[in-house]
Amino acid sequence: MTNDDTLTLPDGRRLSFTSIGRPDGPVFIYHHGAPGSRLELLSLDDAANAAGVRIVTPDRPGYGGSSPQPVRSTAGFVDDVVALADHLEVDRFAVMGLSSGGPYAVACASLLGSRITSAIVAAGNTDMKWPDAADGYIASELELMALADADAAAASCVEKYGADGSRFFEGDMDLGPADNAWLADETNTTGLFTSMGEAFAQGVVGYAHDIWVQGRAWSFDTTAITCQVIVIHGDGDVLVPIAHSRHTASLIPGAELRILPGVGHLSLVDHLPAIVAELA
Repeated sequence: MTNDDTLTLPDGRRLSFTSIGRPDGPVFIYHHGAPGSRLELLSLDDAANAAGVRIVTPDRPGYGGSSPQPVRSTAGFVDDVVALADHLEVDRFAVMGLSSGGPYAVACASLLGSRITSAIVAAGNTDMKWPDAADGYIASELELMALADADAAAASCVEKYGADGSRFFEGDMDLGPADNAWLADETNTTGLFTSMGEAFAQGVVGYAHDIWVQGRAWSFDTTAITCQVIVIHGDGDVLVPIAHSRHTASLIPGAELRILPGVGHLSLVDHLPAIVAELA
C-alpha cells in the first residue's frame, strides 16, 4: 500500500506524508535524510508489507509538500510528529531516521516517553556540538551550519545550488564501493533521484534550513529515553563517520550499536526492513 496525503497543522502549516506497507500494521514514523522527502522509502513498500508494518514518512518543513518554517528546531519538529500521529489515530508508535533524520528519531524517543515503542537511528549524524563531530564530516554542510542563521544558509544554497536546487546534482562524488555498487542498480538510482527531486519542489529552502538546524546543539535529554534503541551504521559509509553512531549510542541508556560490514550510507536503507520486522 502506498498512500500520499497532507494534513493542516495547528499553526496552519501544511504537512505532507506518505504511507507504505500494511495499513493496519504497527506504525513506524520515518525521518528522511537531507536532501530527502516523504518519497524516500517507496521502494520498500513490499518489504514493509511483508514485515507487517506501516511506515509513514513526513516531509520536514520546506521539503516536498510541507510548508517552510524558517524558525524551527530538531525538538520543535516533534510537535509535528505528534500532530501526525494524532491525525492517524495512533497512540503508540516506533520511530526511525536515516542520516540527517537520525536526530529527529532521537528527539522523539527523548520527548515523547511511553508513546514511542522503539527507535532506529541509521547512520545518523550525532549532536554536532560534540567536539569531534566535524572530524571527517561533509565540509559543505559544516559551512552551512557555521553561518549566522537559517536565512544566511538559504542565501548560500541559492548561490551555490541555484534557487531550484538544480546544481546540487552537478559534479561527481565517490561514495565508496558499497554505495557505488548500490547506485549501479537503476531502480535504486531512480528512487533516490525521485526523492531528492521532490525535496527541491519548493527550491533549496528546506535543505538549507534543515542543515543549519542540524548544526545546533541538541536541546533534548537523551538520558530520558526508555524505549529500545538500535543504532546502525555501515562500515563502508564515507558520508557520515561511524564515530557519530558510536557517540549517539553512548548518549542513550541501553542503546545497541550495530556496525554492518560492507554496507555504505545509501545502501543502508536496504537493511531497515529486517530491523523493523525485528522490532515489530
